[in-house]
Amino acid sequence: MFKSLGRYRRLAATCFLSCLCFIGLAIYGWGVSWRDVLSYAFAAIVLLGATIALAALAGWLLHKVRK
Repeated sequence: MFKSLGRYRRLAATCFLSCLCFIGLAIYGWGVSWRDVLSYAFAAIVLLGATIALAALAGWLLHKVRK
């Protein structure tokens, strides 16, 4: 997964690890339930997918307008 990042591989791995540690702190330190964490993750994935889909649609429409 990190091979395509080239020289920024260590930075990407550090950011990924820090995000996991923050989520672990939220679960075990602050008492956030697994259900809440998973629902937030699902909402973030759905919104990211919708954003990517809208960008793809806008790119396709721009391509059609220019043709």
